[in-house]
Amino acid sequence: MSTIYDKEELSGDDVQSEVFRRMEKYERKSFLECFSIYLGTAQILEFALKRLLEERFDVPEEDTEKLTLGQARVRLENVGLRSDYTELLKQVVKDRNNAAHQLLANQALIGSLGVEFSERMQFKELKHFIFGLERAVFLFDCFQHNNAWVVNA
Repeated sequence: MSTIYDKEELSGDDVQSEVFRRMEKYERKSFLECFSIYLGTAQILEFALKRLLEERFDVPEEDTEKLTLGQARVRLENVGLRSDYTELLKQVVKDRNNAAHQLLANQALIGSLGVEFSERMQFKELKHFIFGLERAVFLFDCFQHNNAWVVNA
């Protein structure tokens, strides 16, 4: 059975459709549940990137174990990982840092003011972050499946 990973080329629509499919796990969840899934997924991506450094680029495990997501991205950029993916990771790191350090605090502050915002308004920024992260995870899986980590010029 052929999967999306077996396609020779992916269109923007292919990627978007798959990312939206992956985002279904966030449906009908509270803000806090979505936030938790998001941070957990970011952590899994971090582990996967460290493993990629170790297995594909022969970086010793002791050199990767304490790397943050951002540090792993820089190391991957330095060892020659495809630049389109490392550029995507730059935004994922920025979004994850924003979520981890500001988004939840902002949500708590808004809640403490007793102001009722619509569900759509509360989730707007988080959903944007989720889309970027799920796109990075999907492309990770595609590149891994097709051993397409380095682009030959």
